[in-house]
Amino acid sequence: MLQLINGLKRYLRQTIELRREYRNDYREYKRWNYNNPGVHSKNSFEAKILRQAHILEKGMALNRPRERFGVDKANSLIDFIEQYEAFGYEIDKSAAVLNAIGVLNAYLAFHRERGYRPEGLLHRFERLQQYLPALSGSYGSQTVTLDELQTKLRGTFPDFFLSRHSVRQFSAQKITGPEIRQAVKLAMGAPSACNRQSCKVYFYPEAETNRRIGKLIAGNSGFDPETTNYLVITSDLSAFYNAFERNQVYVDGGIFTMALVEALHYCGIASCILQNGESRKKNAEFKKICGNIPDNEKIILFIAVGHYPDTVTFAASRRKFPDDVFIIG
Repeated sequence: MLQLINGLKRYLRQTIELRREYRNDYREYKRWNYNNPGVHSKNSFEAKILRQAHILEKGMALNRPRERFGVDKANSLIDFIEQYEAFGYEIDKSAAVLNAIGVLNAYLAFHRERGYRPEGLLHRFERLQQYLPALSGSYGSQTVTLDELQTKLRGTFPDFFLSRHSVRQFSAQKITGPEIRQAVKLAMGAPSACNRQSCKVYFYPEAETNRRIGKLIAGNSGFDPETTNYLVITSDLSAFYNAFERNQVYVDGGIFTMALVEALHYCGIASCILQNGESRKKNAEFKKICGNIPDNEKIILFIAVGHYPDTVTFAASRRKFPDDVFIIG
């Protein structure tokens, strides 16, 4: 009896702690997410700018981009850059903003080559052209051949690692279960919390299942029609035990996914990670479509997969300066 009472007390303490920690999570996220009008940090502006620029990059990396796409998005990007300046941040010291200017320049050239000139946007961009001489390399999108990719796949580690990109163009060659299994076996070497290996990969060969999954996924507009297969990555909530580990499903899921997309790349399979923004209703719909994901498994994200085409165009997605990421002391 004493053991039962102590067990109930321990469970009650853990429940109270869990509620307290989730309440704190809510307060922190409410305070610091960049849609909070009171958040004006350099990082928050750069996050907005990077996200908005990536929308334009993705459009330029599609097989069949929508005609005259993205003018409103490009104008919003300039709005964000102007807000960044208004709070006293310097453009030439931000890789994120310089990237955005490079993307805007590539975006305007993309339309110019197709006979379209968005005059209002061109006028707004004139002031930002002073920063173009400082830019080098590719912005917006890049194109490589399959032969070039395969050479890097068997090259040095930096060649291999940096040759993997989110791909939104796939060949007509069908993906098979054994091919995915080979990559999953490699990805299982990824570290996990106390080696609990909470992650699973769900693969559905049926076209209708993938079509229904694709209709619900956010972020795959424009290339969903040519994506024939999605992987569903989950992490098991029952692998963790208290409030301290409440977010470990996402940590384990993220680490495993990075290993998996690199393993897919090594196996000659293109991929694009697609986030699963938390929505109780949508997650229930996903699980209903899939039909075999148990309640104790959290859907972490999705991966669009397919074979590389002979020539592939992908978003350049330039990175921040290393000193923005690596901080000493």
